[in-house]
Amino acid sequence: MKSILTATLVATALVALAGCSERHGVTGPDGLLPPPPDPVSPQAVVRLFEWSWNYRSLDHLAETLSGDFRFVFAQGDSAGNQFRDHSMDRQQLLDCAGHLFFGSATEPPATSIVLHFDPTLRPVDDSRPGRNPRWHKEIVTSVDLDVRTELKGYRITGYARFFVVRGDSALIPPDLVARGFHPDATRWYIQQWNDETLVVPTGVPRAPAARALPANHVTWGKLLALYR
Repeated sequence: MKSILTATLVATALVALAGCSERHGVTGPDGLLPPPPDPVSPQAVVRLFEWSWNYRSLDHLAETLSGDFRFVFAQGDSAGNQFRDHSMDRQQLLDCAGHLFFGSATEPPATSIVLHFDPTLRPVDDSRPGRNPRWHKEIVTSVDLDVRTELKGYRITGYARFFVVRGDSALIPPDLVARGFHPDATRWYIQQWNDETLVVPTGVPRAPAARALPANHVTWGKLLALYR
């Protein structure tokens, strides 16, 4: 009886693990995901965003974005021409990221994603008009992103500008409400992400030297648009 119970528990755990891994593209050396950052501050939600890319976690990426999130293409980036107002909404961004993490009908999934932001993130008051600095902050960071697929490599450098909002002032998206999320002053969300990867930064940390495939230098927006 004990062996039957043990087998049942093991099988249940494997099923649960399989269900969790469907939305994650990579794990740590021990086969488990390292703990994600807790988005309790403006800096921490940007770190969770960074973590979500490095571990290809669509679920955690979704948790960083408010319901009225916008991704704004870099000025002069023609990749934004195929999107209304030269921007993406939350669902469009998640769709593109999901296709990159796990593959699409036309493009292969990433086999490696290495993203580095600045070692120290410094929030300042939101520079957009009408934003209360109590609930709205802004973080600019350099970007060094290396993405590899079985066929191609992409290198993205420049900057990203994140406008973040405190959870008690954020629009919580329905999918997160269904998971139990609610207005919360101890949590932060990204409300807007401005791509500035047409600008080449100085002193940006280097991604590990890659590999056999040469990297195509593109904007972050162009990479996302490719996986639309």
